[in-house]
Amino acid sequence: MQHAPKRSAALLSVITTFVVALMCCAPAFAQITVTNATFPSAGDTLKMAVNNSPSVINLIFTPPGGPQTWDLSGLNVDATQNFIFRAASEGSVSGQVSGAELVTLPPTPHAEEYYNVTANRFELQAYYGIAPYDLVSNSLFHYNPPLTERQAPLNFFDIYASSSGILERFLPSAFKPALVAALPATLDSLRYRMAISQIDVVDAYGSMSIPGGTYDVLREKRTRYTETRLDGKHPILGWLDITNDAIQAGFHGLGVDTTVFFYFYNDVAKEPIARVTLNAAQSAAQQTLFRYNPAVTSVASNESNIPSSYVLHGNYPNPFNPTTVISFQLPVYSEVTLSIFNTNGQLVKQLVAGEMSAGRHSFTWDATNERGERVASGVYLYVIKAGEFTAQRKLILMK
Repeated sequence: MQHAPKRSAALLSVITTFVVALMCCAPAFAQITVTNATFPSAGDTLKMAVNNSPSVINLIFTPPGGPQTWDLSGLNVDATQNFIFRAASEGSVSGQVSGAELVTLPPTPHAEEYYNVTANRFELQAYYGIAPYDLVSNSLFHYNPPLTERQAPLNFFDIYASSSGILERFLPSAFKPALVAALPATLDSLRYRMAISQIDVVDAYGSMSIPGGTYDVLREKRTRYTETRLDGKHPILGWLDITNDAIQAGFHGLGVDTTVFFYFYNDVAKEPIARVTLNAAQSAAQQTLFRYNPAVTSVASNESNIPSSYVLHGNYPNPFNPTTVISFQLPVYSEVTLSIFNTNGQLVKQLVAGEMSAGRHSFTWDATNERGERVASGVYLYVIKAGEFTAQRKLILMK
């Protein structure tokens, strides 16, 4: 549990030295300041488009400094997501999340997320839903302290370090019996213990073009380290770290994970103009969210290519390793979810959640779960819901 904070401290020292050097040689340009006026509030709907092209990294992964120009105007709209913020009291477990002000409800995102808002921070306080672990039902996870999602004011050269953690206890009955039986000892209860450390560096500024507009932006590079461990309470010995035994028994989501994001913020829009999530090697984009302009349509919506019926195609290749492509077609504009489940019915990853235009669409699954972790080989189900249409197919991951 100590590795992530040590890495964060070392990284912060390196980044601080780098940014100070950059300040000494940077020309004096006027840059925007992003204030807390861009924090979401109750009643806001943040409309984001989804693009799944890995080549986006070639357009945004530029050296620090500015002014720069980032041109993402050629992005296709593969799907859309609406993040609707409501008063926290509208959440189903709001009574268990003291002090929260806002909540976003399913289907986008696929869980209830509770937020705290201060003059300087927009913070994730709790998560309620199917977690990317092995729990068999919706579960509540509190972040202590709250996990920082946005800071204000935000200026070029700013550096923010933050940390958070989770400690949640569950009875063995909250897990699949086969998993618990595979552990080397009989335990009274189990708990997830998570340490999160984060470094946010505003390292560039300039102008970004996306479908539907051009915006002045600050670029924030976020590096998030997460270490997740599992403890078991022995009837005699008390709490023991059983992470290694749990991994061998087949538990998912444990260990150390590093995720890197690029956020592009404007000083007026409440949506990030773009958010790019990189793969572990920082060599490709896993997903890009960008501010959605409803007048912009996907290439797939070309009227000359509109199918006459709903169809979920077989994935290709199947069996697969490491990636497979899932395709479907929509005869009309539809609210779509496309999700991966294991054979026990647990959500593994949601690939699509939002409105999509009529046409033919394809998405790639890279055999990772919601946390970006590789899943075990085996049989999985992919399920589509579009309007009143529902269908599912099997896919096989082989390693």
